[in-house]
Parts: sequence; structure tokens; C-alpha cells
Amino acid sequence: MKRKILITICLVLIILLDILSIKSNAENAVNIKLSKTEIGVGEDFYLNIGNSNTSAAAGTIWIYFDNEKLECLTKMDNINIIGNRIIYTWISEDGQNKKLENLLNLNFKSKNTGIASFTIIGEIYDENGNEINMNQTTTEIEISEKNKEEKTAKNSDNTNSLDLKVMRLDKEGIVPGFNPNITDYYIIVDENTDNIKVTATPENSGSNVKISGNENLKDGLNKITITVKNGSESKKYIINVTKTDQKEKANTNLETLAIENYEITPEYKENVTEYNLQISNTEEKLNILAIPENMKAKVEIKNNENLKYGENIIEILVTAQNEITQKVYKLNVYKRNEEEEKEYEENKQQTINESKNIIEKINSTGEDSFLDENEQEIKEENEKKELEDKIIMWVGIILSIIVVILLIIRIRKDKNVNHF
Repeated sequence: MKRKILITICLVLIILLDILSIKSNAENAVNIKLSKTEIGVGEDFYLNIGNSNTSAAAGTIWIYFDNEKLECLTKMDNINIIGNRIIYTWISEDGQNKKLENLLNLNFKSKNTGIASFTIIGEIYDENGNEINMNQTTTEIEISEKNKEEKTAKNSDNTNSLDLKVMRLDKEGIVPGFNPNITDYYIIVDENTDNIKVTATPENSGSNVKISGNENLKDGLNKITITVKNGSESKKYIINVTKTDQKEKANTNLETLAIENYEITPEYKENVTEYNLQISNTEEKLNILAIPENMKAKVEIKNNENLKYGENIIEILVTAQNEITQKVYKLNVYKRNEEEEKEYEENKQQTINESKNIIEKINSTGEDSFLDENEQEIKEENEKKELEDKIIMWVGIILSIIVVILLIIRIRKDKNVNHF
């Protein structure tokens, strides 16, 4: 009987401590709020990160998102977008605690249908260098095709667009995934494939679509042409089809694509053929590392000389071992001019100086002398809150002990009654 009572007491205490811990963590965790929870393909929405219950002076947050379904449109100096994660580093202007009720707003655009999730983890610190607990937070958004179709149908008669809305094949393996702005695609099929069924729907219902080259495929390289025509204007999409049973000899994938001193976005994947980066105003040529998966393939880099201010397009042409199949990777390179470079360096130096200041403050003695009245009030509020939490915890423990004692008395009374 005593053993059961002790187990009961322990369970009650564990539950109470867990509840109090959850309450404390929920107050300190950084929250995620979405401007919409259901959207259509191609729509924009905002994600807000913050918590009015938490104050901090510095931190780094990692936001993981589904980059197959979403694109982050926000561009800031203290935000790095690498593949499916966003790294955000921040420091309060004066190195002292600030409320996190509106820490960060990010603008996203949906790309494909499905459920897309966001997960936030990170580290945040107060002005004394103490880490503030931050639980992992997750939320989801639903992306449907319906809204996009309705929007397209509504506007289709009022546009001069030559883009395709839909492009599908009855064969898998096309690279890259369809994007109306990308006009070159690649696929390898076996020697038993003579025809490929192509579905191509224009964005403008008044446009005409003509498909050619998708029948009677020969061994080696074939080109399927999809021509979208509206009046005197036209646009062509090309699908490069290699018909072979020796797929490795037709391999044009890059194993590695990297630029010295720069990061490309999105992160390199073999099924993505177009990338973006921004470079210094002094760069005339980039040091590009492009290694093919098949070491017998050839790599040729074009337009990587005398880069001009503004937009540049560098092409990386990979020719397969069979010397027939080819694939072009594109680098959209923006070169800053002198004024933009000056602003970039100033912002960079400001961030470095702010980082040094907060590090010095974090490494300081932490005495109250450097706090002004507002920060002192915040500290007192935090201390008061901690005291309240401790009082709640002890009250819970005392109440649980009283409940257990009452249970023991009741059990003993019942035992005595049964005895007589």
C-alpha cells in the first residue's frame, strides 16, 4: 500500500512539473503566424515571427520550409536563404532587451499544390548573455490548384501572355520541373519509346498551341517543340529527348555546382537548372566549380568574362559521354554597381559593429549599472514572473500532498470499517 501511495505522489508531482514547464516554454517560445492558412498556387502570403511575452537582445533563428512548394520573396542583408532553410541573425540596436512581438515578417509565394510546413528552431539571448529557452515551433499551410485556375480563367481573355499554364508528358523524368518562365527541358527515354504524349495548355485561352517532334522518335537526340502563338507573336518551349538504353552515357547531371566566395540560390540540385546570385562590383570573372556525375562528360562555361553591372547570364553546358545529349545550367548573376557596393559594405560593416557591441555587452559583468530605467523595469518584471511561477509550483505541490494525505486517511478508514 505504501509503495502505491509513493508512486501516486511521484506521478502527481511529475504531471504538475510538466504542466508548469509547458506553460513556461509556451510563453518563451517564438510563435509563427500566417496571413493565410489556405491559398492557391501562385499566391503571396506573409509569415510573422514573434512573441509579446518574450524580451531578448540577440539571436539566430532557422526557418525550415518546403522549397518545392514555396518560394521566399523577402531579401534582407541579415537573411540567408540556403535551399529549404532561412537563417536570420538579429541584434537589438542598443544591445539591450527588446520585446519580440514583431521580430520578423517574411513574404512567400506558393509554387505547387499540397501541404507545406514551416519549422522554427534557434537560439536567443538576453542582454546579459543568458540563453532564453526556445522550443521548436511548427505550422502548416494548404496550397490548392483551384484558386490559380479560377484566377487564370478570369484573366485569360485580358492578357497577351504567351506562357503555358500546364505542360505534362506521359513519361516521368523531365528536368527541371515545369515553370512557365523556363523554356528548355530534358528527358531520357528507353529505346522502346517511339512516341511521347504531350499536354500543353496556354495561359491565354486565345493563344494557339502547336506540338511537333513528339512522334517517331529516333535513337539519340530528339527535340519536341511546343509553340505558343498569339497573333504575330510566338514563344517556344523545347523538350530535349534522348532515346537510349545506355542512360549513364547520356548523363548530363552535375555532381557539384559551386561559386568561390558566393552562395547560389536555390541550393544546388541536379533537377534544377537555373540559379541566382549577387556579386561584388569588382568581379570580372567567377571561379565556378562544375563537376559532372559522369567524369567522361564535358563541361563548358560560357559568358563568364567581363561581367557587366546589373544582370548577367552565365551558361554551363554539359555534354554527355555519348557526345549527343546536352544540358544547360544557367546562373543569373547580378553585379552590384559602385553605389550599390558602397551601400552593401556600409550595411555589412554596421552589422559587424553591432555584433561586436552585443558580444562585448554579453561578455561584460552583467551588473545593473549599464541598465537604464526601462531595462531595469523589464528585469524586475522578469524576476517577479519567476517568483510567481515558483509560488504556483509550490502551491501545486502542497495541494497534491494534501490530496494524497486525504486519500491515505480515506483508505485507512475504509480498511477499519471492513475490519469490523
